[in-house]
Amino acid sequence: MSTIQSAGIILFAHGSRDPQWRVPFEAMLASVREKHTAFAELAFLECMEPSLQQAIDTMAQQGIESINVIPVFLAVGSHVRKDLPILLDEARATHPTLKIIATAAIGEQVEIQQAIAKFALASLASLAIPG
Repeated sequence: MSTIQSAGIILFAHGSRDPQWRVPFEAMLASVREKHTAFAELAFLECMEPSLQQAIDTMAQQGIESINVIPVFLAVGSHVRKDLPILLDEARATHPTLKIIATAAIGEQVEIQQAIAKFALASLASLAIPG
């Protein structure tokens, strides 16, 4: 059985040609790393590196035995429903002894939905007229 030290987390995002797009994802990664000793990496579907396969390869080289891939997507579209399973199957074929699972997309998580609603409601304060 894997210990938490032999487990890894990959925050898997879409990617963009704009280098600034990755900044909030790097902040999420830094937060994960500050709060836990598990090996954690970013990976991107396109336009940025590392790719999911590259991140998984790196973890395998580090001796990680199990990886939890977290799709940092607000909604489930074809990338999460179709592309991700294919990428995971390819990675499992490359690393047959590595346990690789994926969570649901973050946008499907009640906590994330509630955090977005809270943010939206808090934004109303900026519309308040001083009085």
